Amino acid sequence: MKNLLRLRQSLAVAAVIVLAACNATQNVSPNVGAGSNSSLGPTGIVFNHGGRFTAAYSGTFSKDGDCSATATFNYKGNGSAKFLHSSSEQISVTLYCGSRDAAGSATLTSVQHPGDSITGSVSSTDFQLPCHGFTMSYTVTGGTGRFRGASGSGTIVLKEPSRQCTYQKYSDKWSGTLKF
Repeated sequence: MKNLLRLRQSLAVAAVIVLAACNATQNVSPNVGAGSNSSLGPTGIVFNHGGRFTAAYSGTFSKDGDCSATATFNYKGNGSAKFLHSSSEQISVTLYCGSRDAAGSATLTSVQHPGDSITGSVSSTDFQLPCHGFTMSYTVTGGTGRFRGASGSGTIVLKEPSRQCTYQKYSDKWSGTLKF
C-alpha cells in the first residue's frame, strides 16, 4: 500500500513537471518583429523573416581569361545591405565571349557576424564590359548562419564608374526580396 501511494505521488509530480514545461516560455529569435510570419514546421516552430531587400556596394573588379571562349569577371566590394548591415560582396561572372550571356555566383557576408552570409546565382543576357554598366538578375540559393535556407530574387544594377574605362572600380545596387 505504501509503495502504491509513493507511485501515485511520483506520477502526480511528473505530470505537474510535464504540464509546467508545456507552458514554459519558448526561445524566440531576437529578430522576430513586425511583419514576421510564423508557421509550424515538422520539427517545431519555424519563424520566417525577410521582405524587401536592398543593398549597395562598391569596390574593384578583375578579369581572368582572354575571351578566346570565356572570360571571368570578379567583383569584390564593401557596403551595406538590409538584414546584413555592413557587409562585403563577392561576385564571379563568366562571360560567354561572342554573346552577351553571362552567369555566375554571388556571396554577401556580414562584417559584424561573418558566420551570416547570403549566397546566390547571378545571370545576364545583356552583359557589357564592367565599365559600361549593365543589369544582372539574382536568385538567392541559400546562406549560412541566420540566412541558412534563404531564398529570394531580384536585380543588381552595376553603375558606370568611368566613361573611359581607365580604372577597375565599380558600384552596384541590389533590389528584390529575401526570405529567411
